Amino acid sequence: MTEIVCLSADFDLKTAFEDAFAEALPAHPLRRPDEIADPASVRVAFAHAPPDNAFDPYPDLALVCSWGAGVDRLVDHPGLRPETTLCRMVDPGQADMMAAFAAHYVTGWHRGMFRYPAQQAERRWELVNWTANAEVPVGLLGFGNMGAATGRALRALGYPVAAWAGRARHEDGVEVLAGEDGLFRLLGQSRVVVACLPLTPATDGILNARTLGAMRDDALLVQLGRGRHLVEEDLIPALDAGRPAAAALDVFRTEPLPSDHPFWADPRIMITPHAASSSTDLAVAQAVGRAIADLEAGRSPAGAVDRTRGY
Repeated sequence: MTEIVCLSADFDLKTAFEDAFAEALPAHPLRRPDEIADPASVRVAFAHAPPDNAFDPYPDLALVCSWGAGVDRLVDHPGLRPETTLCRMVDPGQADMMAAFAAHYVTGWHRGMFRYPAQQAERRWELVNWTANAEVPVGLLGFGNMGAATGRALRALGYPVAAWAGRARHEDGVEVLAGEDGLFRLLGQSRVVVACLPLTPATDGILNARTLGAMRDDALLVQLGRGRHLVEEDLIPALDAGRPAAAALDVFRTEPLPSDHPFWADPRIMITPHAASSSTDLAVAQAVGRAIADLEAGRSPAGAVDRTRGY
């Protein structure tokens, strides 16, 4: 039996996930730090925003599994040793949820669905849009697990999809652009821009006055990545200037979004409370189990993080 230590400064991971881990990984029970009799025997940690000294008692820690897909609060953790493998959550079900959430906004914006409630209130029968899907280019900022799933879903609906990421390539029928020129090309051609990037020093504040102003005047920004991608004070002036035309925001720098934040009152901004996707408890436990099995077999886990790149 190999114990998994739960490390978090603000959340009781054991209480939340104990039943799911008992079902999926009966040989790997969850333990809180004060329940570990021999810290030197611990090889695996399950973590969410751990304190700075969280990893210190475990000299032979080989694997740290993040609760979520985002690892920005772990990748530069001062106590995480270089030889320890950091693994983000990789759950196909969560990626499919994200893709469906993005597709809601893409089809809603394309077909003018968000205008029909007002027409209904006015008892007005008026068609908004019958434009073909093939005439609505979609740009994805980020083409990792979430971005690729979103691209597949949108391409299956007939939308032309391009992406921007750290490395130029063609993947899953999608042209993936890179560099500043690629970024501005994507922004300028896309009717809908879906942001699902990891948070790194290079992507912190990437949605700013300059990049927002490069979008089309009929474009929708769908922000599903991390709150710090968007320079919030730049958005309303960009909307006032007409580029983009509107925004759908699911993540924010401060969550919950303060009740006095100007975004709440702006009809051009659609707000959801970090609702785009999540993993079931059982899926989380199964993903951790796959990472442990890979490590024990001498393989790199599917969600292993390159800490020099930040994702």
